[in-house]
Amino acid sequence: QVDQGNTTVTAIFKTAEDGLVPVGAVEARSGCWSMLKGGLTAKSSGPTEFYFEVSSTSLFSSHCTRFNFFDLNAWWLQSTNTGVEIWVDSVSLQPFTADQWRAHQTESINKVRDQIELPVRKKTVAIQAVDGNGHPLPGASVSIQQDRSGFPFGSAIASTILQNSAYQSWFTSRFTVTTLENEMKWPSNEREKGKENYADADAMLAFAKQHGIAVRGHNVLMDVTEAVQSWVKSLPTQQLWDAVNRRFNSVMPRYRGKVIAWDVVNENIHNSYYEDKLGADASSIFYQQAHKLDPNALMFLNDYNTLEASVDNKATPEKYLQKLHQIRSFGNLSRMAIGLESHFTIPDISYMRSALDKLAGAKVPIWLTELDVASSNEVR
Repeated sequence: QVDQGNTTVTAIFKTAEDGLVPVGAVEARSGCWSMLKGGLTAKSSGPTEFYFEVSSTSLFSSHCTRFNFFDLNAWWLQSTNTGVEIWVDSVSLQPFTADQWRAHQTESINKVRDQIELPVRKKTVAIQAVDGNGHPLPGASVSIQQDRSGFPFGSAIASTILQNSAYQSWFTSRFTVTTLENEMKWPSNEREKGKENYADADAMLAFAKQHGIAVRGHNVLMDVTEAVQSWVKSLPTQQLWDAVNRRFNSVMPRYRGKVIAWDVVNENIHNSYYEDKLGADASSIFYQQAHKLDPNALMFLNDYNTLEASVDNKATPEKYLQKLHQIRSFGNLSRMAIGLESHFTIPDISYMRSALDKLAGAKVPIWLTELDVASSNEVR
């Protein structure tokens, strides 16, 4: 906690090989404690400096000679640069191995979860073989062949799938969920004002339905300036509101009941085009509108670098949860969800673990929505 106001505190390790490596951040407040949880994958052993950073200025450091468990209680620290006082209590660094990770993963999979939106990974099933009269057959041999996975695993599709049978066979044999790459985005549906075109999106949703593949609606709006059509950018405030309302009332009723979820305002943690034009509550208003138009679908925040990059201060798990809370608290939005784009260069499984633990506190579904890894890096 800090002695005044609120400020972001980041935990940072400094090594000779990697330099400064952020491992976790939290919004520290005065008068109450906040949990700062992080993680990193150590690439080497040796002396390491441990820092807390406030407002991008390194304030406090301590030294430990190795990556090993240590416990430090009740630090009181003061910055000579900003005058901020910070209290740090019960600091610990706990290593874990790949085998320990796997054991923890297996333990979690074996637990029966009762969240409505999440499938159970394992469950006990009793099977009884009977004859034509319904009498049990003792010692009967039973074999089971999986028809398809019940766990949501998907991939994006492009409109080229509609004319490519090999693409269709490859896709439908592997995936249970899909997202249209661009065909449901506003610039694709209304490149010119008043000239709507849903032909590709309609055909792709029909294809998905034919093969029993669920579809995520991506997206109603993009909060990225570069992704907004030029005609939309030219609109004055009231006309922009009108255009946005027409967009919601065009795409969402059209696909209501045909999609399981919506990326309502895409990448609105990093970006703020509509907030800048229409006010700070623009996203919250849009999510309210979306929920009314399609109350049975999940409404996603969808953004990048919350899992991928601990160095991105705009999208830390703490900042993500703040945005989620802002939108949820604006009204009774019971069907929110967390979308993590997951564009990785080199995944840091330790940091991912800490980030997911933090996000899980929101108690809403978490999906990796656009997963890819740089082609030069392999992951298992």
